[in-house]
Amino acid sequence: MRYKNLKQTLRNQIKNSVQVLWTWKKGEDEEFTMIYKAYGDTLPIYTPAQLLDLLTEEDKELAKNK
Repeated sequence: MRYKNLKQTLRNQIKNSVQVLWTWKKGEDEEFTMIYKAYGDTLPIYTPAQLLDLLTEEDKELAKNK
């Protein structure tokens, strides 16, 4: 399963009501960034629950395309 450690981190943040946001730069140079404050950038910002849902869907799509 891809993103295993990140998904566990997101689940823990949701469980503990941690107030953070995430960005996800998709593509070849994929990058995740956890932020505590909003800042001016072109990357979309996700809550832990939103990013967990997106990663789960991404895994499903990848499994389907194998």
